[in-house]
Amino acid sequence: MKVWMWPKSSKMNFYNDLLTNSLCEEGMDIRDLKHGKLMLQVGQAKSGDIVHIHWIHHAYQNRNPLLFIVKSFILICTMLYLKLRNIQLVWTIHNLYPHHVKYPRMERFMRTIICRFSSKLIVASESIKSKVMKEFKVPENKVFVVKHGHYVGVYKSQGIDFRQQYHIHESADVYLFLGAILAYKGVEDLIEAFNAVKTKDTFLIIAGKADSEMASYLKQVKDMENIILDIRFIPNEEVADLISAVDVMVMPYKEITTSGSAILGLSFQKLIVMPDNDFIDEYFKENMVVRYDPTSVYGLSNAMKASLNVKKERIEPKYDEVLKELEWSAIAQKVKNVYQGWG
Repeated sequence: MKVWMWPKSSKMNFYNDLLTNSLCEEGMDIRDLKHGKLMLQVGQAKSGDIVHIHWIHHAYQNRNPLLFIVKSFILICTMLYLKLRNIQLVWTIHNLYPHHVKYPRMERFMRTIICRFSSKLIVASESIKSKVMKEFKVPENKVFVVKHGHYVGVYKSQGIDFRQQYHIHESADVYLFLGAILAYKGVEDLIEAFNAVKTKDTFLIIAGKADSEMASYLKQVKDMENIILDIRFIPNEEVADLISAVDVMVMPYKEITTSGSAILGLSFQKLIVMPDNDFIDEYFKENMVVRYDPTSVYGLSNAMKASLNVKKERIEPKYDEVLKELEWSAIAQKVKNVYQGWG
């Protein structure tokens, strides 16, 4: 059995590499399905093979509605070809919908069709499973829950002293927002909340590449005292040292299904501030997350203040127990079982 994985690896996220490597260790033959070559490469697949796709919206989306329809038609033809050849299509649904949706009705239609053509669907939590079943009219026996693995040991320290680089003294309390700076991630709310609670001994680091909309916003913010902007793509080599330099990671996202950033914070055993959602209950234990009501005006700022109180209490949450459940060997075995129809 061959598995054609799209993508097999990624320079932007170690998730695919970790999944692929762990599946190979389980004896699976994983082949690289190149981005943009789905129609061409599936011709190499044989009956009994598996095509496993992660972010499938790249195969049909386009800003031009006509091209959206054309690409969608080609994808449907490709999926029909796979079905006729007895090649399983497995789709890992990382988000109920992509973060950027220009044509909601067409988007929903295509994702419903893809669910119909897929032999199996993989999601990272029970809460997402329920949403997928309801939104796309999918039977329960077609959706399998396989948790997102951890990042322990993946990002290596290079000995970079980020507190020194950012001129932050050792006794200061430091919040971190790490990742692509996009509108749906709530950076505007974060800056407002931090400015409401900051003292001379608290700092906020915002690190990541901003799109044009958010770059323009950040240039216009007036009160930037104790806020460090490192607006660039943070290379993998710097991630461990940057996270190690802070006390609390803040993820004020306006949309959350499963958060790779939250699992990254969990892997470094960092306290996390994030909106209340079902994902927290499935991945975290007590005192690992300070949650808040995103509809509350002071929800985020109060949670940020509360997180420092948790830190001062020096509570040691049961990180080992949680991370053991997210070992990649266990993840790979579950995915292999899905491929083989054991569930």
